[in-house]
Amino acid sequence: MTISSQEGPGKNRHVVLVAYYFPPMGGSGVQRVAKWVKYLPDNGWNVTVLTVEPGRYLAFDDSLLEEIERPGIRIIRTRSLDPTRGGGKRAVGTPSERKRRLFTWLTGMFFLPDNKRGWARHARSVFEQIRASGPVDVVLSSAPPYTGLMVGGELAKFLDVPHVVDYRDDWLDNPRHRYPSPWHRAWHARAEKKVLTQADLITVVNESIKQLIQQRAPEADIRVLPQGYDPADFGERVPESGRIRLVYSGMFYDAQQPDSMLRALAVLAERDQALSDRLELRFVGLFPDEKKALVSELGLEKMVTFLGYRSHAEAVAELQEAHVLWVIVGRQKGGHMIATGKLFEYMGSRRPILALAPEGEVRSALKGYGASWIVDPDDVGEIASSLASILKRAEAGQLPRGNEEWVSQFDRKKQAHMLSGLLTGIADRSPE
Repeated sequence: MTISSQEGPGKNRHVVLVAYYFPPMGGSGVQRVAKWVKYLPDNGWNVTVLTVEPGRYLAFDDSLLEEIERPGIRIIRTRSLDPTRGGGKRAVGTPSERKRRLFTWLTGMFFLPDNKRGWARHARSVFEQIRASGPVDVVLSSAPPYTGLMVGGELAKFLDVPHVVDYRDDWLDNPRHRYPSPWHRAWHARAEKKVLTQADLITVVNESIKQLIQQRAPEADIRVLPQGYDPADFGERVPESGRIRLVYSGMFYDAQQPDSMLRALAVLAERDQALSDRLELRFVGLFPDEKKALVSELGLEKMVTFLGYRSHAEAVAELQEAHVLWVIVGRQKGGHMIATGKLFEYMGSRRPILALAPEGEVRSALKGYGASWIVDPDDVGEIASSLASILKRAEAGQLPRGNEEWVSQFDRKKQAHMLSGLLTGIADRSPE
């Protein structure tokens, strides 16, 4: 177990945040809670984070940890016995989609509620230490993994304080879940019902998830706190001269794949042999090896650049230096509820966005952005037409800019202020 601490003002209230995914782990899954931790002390809350010691993970970003090493924040890290960790801190990259699906199915069969269940015992071992360190007003737990919600519920009961549950993805009807059997789904339904019944407040990232949970827990108090962007991460960078830069930031998995975009570019390249001199497609993040083969097959090597994983600061710089950003949410059951976190940082850059998405949360999030093209994720011809239009406008210097008023609602500072108000309300409702 390791503890890092920055003492803060004694007058602040105190929230314990239970979050398995936390810096120095990198990627979009840590951004929401990391930014809450960063800004809650400015809103009258000291934060203790209960998380894991670094182990094997897709990627690491120490800079995310550095920005939350400030007064009012303490981090308690414990061991975890789960099949994804191995020995010591080490970035392992992304497995092939086939291996990922097989691993997900196998761990879904034998590890309930998820393959992070081996963390629970170690997390419980510091409950007494947390209680002895001083009064706690609220426990806040964020998922996935859903083990974290169960740990948070147990900790809140142990401390006799309210429990706030945060859903970054739905639990029972998560489109990326594959239940091995009806029995497994029923087990999850019971486990979630217990968490929801005991929760004092539930926060979710969008309306679609709120509606699903409300159907399963009609009496629950559920609030939408969307994903967002941190204005402190964005400077005054501008796109470089030269080729028009089309940027994708993040990973690919499940139905989120680059195929339709690559095929649309191949269509344009067939019409315009000089397209590679005018347009560059940049991938910022871990890119699957099997899709690099598709790039070669389509003859796009001169047009495509793989940058690999970058720190969050470097990734944001790439967004600002792009002419256009693109995102995909492919068609799959429940895909309407997916609004990937990168979309909100895209909006933070104010750059134009090409969204390949079905009806659902991505389209809703872009509703008032004013600088987007939204097309069917599987319609290669429509994507090619949109790309041709975008390229024409970019070369004429006529690309639109995101609507400031619309973007401002996703400011992480404002969201932390909203969360602070919710936590205060819950703490004030709690009996002494």
